[in-house]
Amino acid sequence: MSTARSDFMRSLSGIGEAIALESVALGATGTTIAPGVLVLRRGILITGLIALETFVRDRTSEVLLTLERWPRSYEELPEKLRLAARLNALNYLQQYARMLKRQGDDYEGELRSEIAKMSSGHGSVLQFTKYVAGDYTGNLSDSGLKELLSSLQVHDCWTTFRQLAADAGIGVPSVQELVKSTVRKRHRSAHSSGYTPTASEISELHSDLLCIAMCFDVSVTSSMEQSLANSADWSAGTTNWKAGVTLYTAKPHNGGFRLLKHGRAKAVRKVSTWAEARSHIPRAAVGTIAALIQHDDTGRPVIWDIL
Repeated sequence: MSTARSDFMRSLSGIGEAIALESVALGATGTTIAPGVLVLRRGILITGLIALETFVRDRTSEVLLTLERWPRSYEELPEKLRLAARLNALNYLQQYARMLKRQGDDYEGELRSEIAKMSSGHGSVLQFTKYVAGDYTGNLSDSGLKELLSSLQVHDCWTTFRQLAADAGIGVPSVQELVKSTVRKRHRSAHSSGYTPTASEISELHSDLLCIAMCFDVSVTSSMEQSLANSADWSAGTTNWKAGVTLYTAKPHNGGFRLLKHGRAKAVRKVSTWAEARSHIPRAAVGTIAALIQHDDTGRPVIWDIL
């Protein structure tokens, strides 16, 4: 399993536990919110964006390892990825190195390590700097996320993410608006002294974060699989990441789960545990992935995995 995904799931679980605290979930009983509850709510919103940003950055570095096996030349990589990997990344590296220098940290080591990755791929194993994911000194944004996804050959992300969210049982949210809302509430929590998050804003956060992260993860993982299986089409930008995803759900049933393949009413089988459900997912064909999503008793996704 992806380390980035495991770390995000742990962070999401902690956020869920914080949200479940009665005073946060139900709101204050009086006319005003207690100062301690206000601090906790604002902290949850800030922590949520940190968890999402960390996952996007770490998962990007993980999936780009796939391209160490890129069967073509560096010059045949998609232009947007080449720009993100060198020209744009240089500026982001410089900004981060300057921050490290101000903090008294090893900025020269960071420069050496990341510049070596930027210059790879010409007679050496192709590597990618972490700054493909963008500016590490700033916050995630919907425009930055869309640009990153485009460089990874995930096109028309907001439309396809809405479709995936619907297939997964989340509904039909605008994932772009979820990103904007998550960022906006984080900024207001950090910088606006008069901002008072409501109980509903807090209770929605877990589902919003899961939706955004799941869509990002499934799309970039599928795209990277296609980069090797259909390298010419992937380089030309003609692959469809969503067509490479087979979706399964594990729905609670009699103390266990019904394992279903998306689009079919009949269960693949009934299983006792999440681990057993994973073990019965057929091996994905070359260039494709299988995604498994666990639902809770209300039919909402609570965890996902890619097999």
